[in-house]
Amino acid sequence: MFLRNLNLNSAKKKMSDNIPIEIQVEIIKRVPAKSLIRFRSVSKQWMSLIDSPEFITYHRVNQTQQPHHLLVMHCEEDMKFKYVSIVDDDDHKFSPTVTTPTVKLVRHPTLLGCSDGLVCLFNYWKRLIVLWNPSIRKSFGIALPDGVDALGFGVCRQTSDPKIVKITHTIRYEAQVFTLTTPGAGAWGSSSISMNLPLPESMRFSSANAAVVTDDGVIHWLAFSLTPPKTYRIISFDLTWEEFGQVDLPDALARSRYLNIYKLKESVVVLDYKSCRGCDVWMMSSFTKLFTLRDVEVDSIIGFRKNGQPMHHRPVVAGEGGGELQVYDPASDSMNGLGIYGASFKMAAYTESLLLLHHSDSIIEWSLSRV
Repeated sequence: MFLRNLNLNSAKKKMSDNIPIEIQVEIIKRVPAKSLIRFRSVSKQWMSLIDSPEFITYHRVNQTQQPHHLLVMHCEEDMKFKYVSIVDDDDHKFSPTVTTPTVKLVRHPTLLGCSDGLVCLFNYWKRLIVLWNPSIRKSFGIALPDGVDALGFGVCRQTSDPKIVKITHTIRYEAQVFTLTTPGAGAWGSSSISMNLPLPESMRFSSANAAVVTDDGVIHWLAFSLTPPKTYRIISFDLTWEEFGQVDLPDALARSRYLNIYKLKESVVVLDYKSCRGCDVWMMSSFTKLFTLRDVEVDSIIGFRKNGQPMHHRPVVAGEGGGELQVYDPASDSMNGLGIYGASFKMAAYTESLLLLHHSDSIIEWSLSRV
């Protein structure tokens, strides 16, 4: 409570004068990112500390006790996209509608996911990636080279550098890895022109949902075969070692009619749609079935809360496109509406961080000369 109520005047009068700097450092390490932006004006010492790459990294990896947020991107009937941040607690309290990224996307953005407080958006027509930190209201854009079959995003656990993985398919599957380094250290660069993927030519990446990045810094994609019998597999990419791998699904899931993947806590869950009106939810780490969702349409689940409850897009009027975002409680088998309406929904979970603090709101064009 002390950290939440700490204001700038009391910080200047009490903390700077009476508390040793070592103790001040330990205190501000636990302050949320939004407050740290204001506390940079307390003193030159605080600004120097908060701005240092070491502090930003420490703050990123030690924010497990900070509130979790759910960022919901919803498209309204006028085709305008809006963003709402929900504190992921038992009260379902809402924060005001989040300000749109400073680097704006034109037309229809795709929410690729969140990692360490950064939201990744993509505009297919402009080939524009936007990394956005809603906590400190900073964003950064990069225009990618032509050709995209699949994209993934995540923050490297070792370096704290955001990375984009771009996968293309011509004669074979190839991947490029783009890394956003700290200002003055090269900005965006490609760590590799191409690398092979453990994926046969007969398989394609699912476009139903974005890639899933887990807390250990591994991106997961769902892929399926074009030739019968239809089979699924999960392709992974380790952001630290920059290596691809794959996860073999049990036969019952690999040969399923329709699958989706999402993040739940520290793992990936697989949604197995047995019919048009229901699905089983499986935990990938152990392939244990968690529960069955009844009376849900294909692709109507948009993600999960930290307590495991699914977030569900349910039509207000049966057969019509518009709907309300609801939370499903497996224990009571009930749906609770959140009062957020739209024609479509995407969602990703995030915690506050200071990443992008030193990057200006701008867009750069990637070219081969940057490799």
